[in-house]
Amino acid sequence: MSNQTAIILIALGGPRSLDEVGPFIAAFMGRPAPPPVVSAVIERYKLIGGKSPLPELVQAQAHALKKQLGSGFRAYEGFRYSNPTVAESFDKAITDGAQRVIALSMSPFSTEVTTGAYKNACDGLGSGGTCPLFIPSWHNNPLFIDAWVEKVIAGLAMFPAATRNSVIVIFTSHSIPVRYITAGDPYKKQIEETVGLVAAKSGVREWRIAWQSKGARATEPWIEPEVEPTLDKLAQEGHKAVLEVPIGFTCDHMETLYDIDIVHRKHAASLGISFERAQSLNTSLLFIRALADVVKKAL
Repeated sequence: MSNQTAIILIALGGPRSLDEVGPFIAAFMGRPAPPPVVSAVIERYKLIGGKSPLPELVQAQAHALKKQLGSGFRAYEGFRYSNPTVAESFDKAITDGAQRVIALSMSPFSTEVTTGAYKNACDGLGSGGTCPLFIPSWHNNPLFIDAWVEKVIAGLAMFPAATRNSVIVIFTSHSIPVRYITAGDPYKKQIEETVGLVAAKSGVREWRIAWQSKGARATEPWIEPEVEPTLDKLAQEGHKAVLEVPIGFTCDHMETLYDIDIVHRKHAASLGISFERAQSLNTSLLFIRALADVVKKAL
């Protein structure tokens, strides 16, 4: 039964070089971005190494998942707005001999904004038994929870033992327009459920949920509170130490390396707050085991 099942890990994608920033933004927006916008984003990518690490990280996650699943499985990365596209990875999987395909959203939280777009990328691919089985949500998978518990505990250990019990944990995820939630999108509720499970199992005493990376040109309400006002409030309350946990993301990219590591850290420092970030899941063994568990439960 060698290589009969293919798994495609689907993510947004990202530029692999500064030259790819403009095309990536255009693909994401559906139209070319104004040159000043592209230039501003390029400057941000320069600060995090000149590219997005996401494509290589998802590829590494796919390789680790294949190894974890063993014979009878292959795993591929497929991106919505960069190469290889979901369709390209699907075609490769079929060429490699896959008789069935599982499409796994690398966002565990279901929302029309991202997982809806991922599913749209799968629609029309294959026929009969080769049509991709799309998995849109796995936010409460026990191993996924354990993977984050491990990161939270390691993050708290970065603070001096004497002050560890006073650290406030801020769990963050990408904000989306409120109208999706009003229309019944489960994203916010799933984030809250995951946070509750992780906080309880990791023994976190005090925590908050905040929302990050709101569109700079947003003209409608997005989920709040944002991270910076949350930090402001914590400072006003006299708190001195914060661990930010990017629970809404499964690997490093602009939202962790720039928004958190640079912008949020600088804001916390301006308030006199000691700030650390929990490491992203990336290719941690527990996370890869979680992905394998999600796949096996879907078979």
